[in-house]
Formats: sequence, C-alpha cells, structure tokens
Amino acid sequence: MREAVSFSKSKVMEALPAFKKIAGEAVVLSTCNRTEIYATASDIERTIPRLDRFLAEFHGLPSQSLTPHLIHTLDADAVRHLFRVASGLDSMIIGESEVLGQVRDSLTIASEAETVRSPLLGLFHSAVRTGRRTREETEISRNAMSVSSASVRLAKRILGTLEGRRVLLIGAGEAGRLVARALINAGVDELMIANRTRARSEDLAEELSGTVVDFESIQSTLEKVDIAVLATDAPEFILTSQMVTDAQQYAPTDRNLFIFDLAVPRDVEPSVAQIPNVELFNIDDLSAIAEDNMRDRKRAAIDAEAIVEEEVQRFMRWWDSLDAEPMVRELRIQAETIRQQELVRALKRLDCLDDDQRAVLQAMTRSIVNRVLHDPTMFLKHEADTSDLDAARELFRLWGPEKP
Repeated sequence: MREAVSFSKSKVMEALPAFKKIAGEAVVLSTCNRTEIYATASDIERTIPRLDRFLAEFHGLPSQSLTPHLIHTLDADAVRHLFRVASGLDSMIIGESEVLGQVRDSLTIASEAETVRSPLLGLFHSAVRTGRRTREETEISRNAMSVSSASVRLAKRILGTLEGRRVLLIGAGEAGRLVARALINAGVDELMIANRTRARSEDLAEELSGTVVDFESIQSTLEKVDIAVLATDAPEFILTSQMVTDAQQYAPTDRNLFIFDLAVPRDVEPSVAQIPNVELFNIDDLSAIAEDNMRDRKRAAIDAEAIVEEEVQRFMRWWDSLDAEPMVRELRIQAETIRQQELVRALKRLDCLDDDQRAVLQAMTRSIVNRVLHDPTMFLKHEADTSDLDAARELFRLWGPEKP
C-alpha cells in the first residue's frame, strides 16, 4: 500500500496544485516509510474526504481499498507527529538521519510549487529546528544508522565480511550515495555504479573510486557481482525475474547473489526471491535491525520526546498568536479611538491650555492606554488559547466582520 501511494518528486509537483485547490496550502512528505499530506483548512469535515478522494484518484486506486489505511491527525497531534518524524522518532530505524533532509526537501518542493505559506511554512521550519535539536542535545544521533547503512549491516549479517565482495549499485541519487559510502567503509573490493543519467554515475564513481556501468548493461553485470543494491525512484521494475534468471545462468554455480531493494515503489520484481541462490530483501526486512537500534537508543528517545513536546508547545503558542494578532490590533484601534474622542471632549473644556500643555495631556492619555493594554496584549499574544481568545472577543466586543 505504501508503494501504491508513494510520490516521486515529479509526481509531488504534479499533485501539489490540486491539493492547494482543495485545502488552501499543502506539503507532501513521501519517503520509503510513509506518504503524508500536511494541509490547512477552515472546514475540516469537508476537506478531509476531498483529500482522501484525490489521493486515491491520483494513484488510480479505488477509494474503498485505500480508505482503511488512511490516518487523519489534527492540530497539535499533527504538529507533534511531524516533529517526531523530523527527529527520527517515528522511523523504522530510530534516530536515522535521512528523514530530516527529506522533511526539508518536502518544504522546498512545496515552496517551488507555491503551495505553502504561514502557518505550514512556520510548521516545517519548526520541524527542522526540532530535528536538529534532538540530534544535537541527545544521544539519539550517536552512531546514527540510516536505512542505507542498515542495509549494509544486513548484508554483512547474512554474507559475513564484505571484504573482497563485488557490488553493483543501481541509482546514484542521495540514497545511492549513502549506500555507496557505507559499502566502501565496509571494505567491498569493487563498486560498480549504474544510473540512467551517466554523468551522475561518473561523479559518484570518481568520488568513491568506483566503476561506471552503462544502465543497459545491468543484466550482464549481475553475472559478476555478489551484491546488488537498488535505490532509484523509477515507477517500474528495474530488475525483473527474467533478467536475474538469465544472469544467474552465467554466474559461478557456487555464488549466492544478495539483492537489497531500497526503493519505494520497489525496483525489483518480488518473484526474484524465488530464484535459486538469490536472496532478495526490501525495506521491511530492516525490522530486526530496527529492533536492535530501538533498544540501544531508548533512553535517548525519551530525552528527544521531551524536546519534541517543548517544541510542540512553542509552535502552538505561535500558531494561536496568529489568531490573536488581528484581535490585538483591533483592540488597540478601539482604545485609541476612545482616547482621542475623550481627549477632544476634554480639550474643549480646557481651552486655556497652551500647545505644550496639550502635548503633555496627549502623552499622558496615550501612556495610560498603553499601560492598561500591556498585560492583556501580552497574554493574548503569548498565553491565550482558543477559548481565551473567544472570551476576549466577547469581553471587548471584537467580533470582526463575521458577527454584526
């Protein structure tokens, strides 16, 4: 199901304008472990079903098959979820580092598509700050493990040492780069890199002393390697069962081929797992490593959760202040209008005052208004919740255009 609703960058750019029409503003966060849509709406009950329907239609899915898998989270709970995601607390690999960059990238894409403004802009900036804080102020990032490095650890667990092994990496994007570095550090003998855009393969091969392989030569290269790692965003299978079967016919009879598919949607046809002497693992096979990782980082996760909660409360205060700002301005306008009216009335009775005395009276009345409004203004901006704001509107008759 995650594969069925995943978004490549181009698909995100295609979908965002439609999400904006439905919800006003939207950000899509799509990774190997999640597809999430962040949106704002004044009419929640009307907007959520429309978002659900569009998500199903965009991916060509029947709504009834998708709906049971959807989770809707609102307000502070949605803020808390995003902050936990950015901190690596909601990842399969607790504390993994890649997700923070993915959160940042999702905001960049939405900004380019002009589908994000306040408060989502503030929300995602706060999420990135929270992710940095948890990694800087806790031990959750110590010996941090990403999905990419976990795949290398899984390969070592199954194959033993990687020294002397030959590896084919398919995909030279960010995930591919992370895998390649981890493989080099693990001591692989030879790293071969294939990518649809050859220039990207060449850049990575030069950086890591690897060898470039033509994308059309993947099948013949499979005959020569022990490990294949795939990390592309292709919408179709890169390795089919037929390709792997044909490659195995020319490989040494005692060789086992380890294939790790990092992609969502998958790069490798699932039936490849049935081919003799071939071991196929996908993103969900990291669960055992994730459990080990969870135990190691449990104490750090508690500290990180405290930071997340602190940042949630900080953001919610800011968010509530967005409602307070217009009301505070209206309150001050109301008070200033009353001050000026009463001052004019008083000055008519005090026509003996000279200009300096009138200026003193102006300053005194202005100071009184400012001092009287200071504490209420600070409370409304920084401490008041929604019910407090509603009470203030009634108390000061600040109903705005929606109430005569």
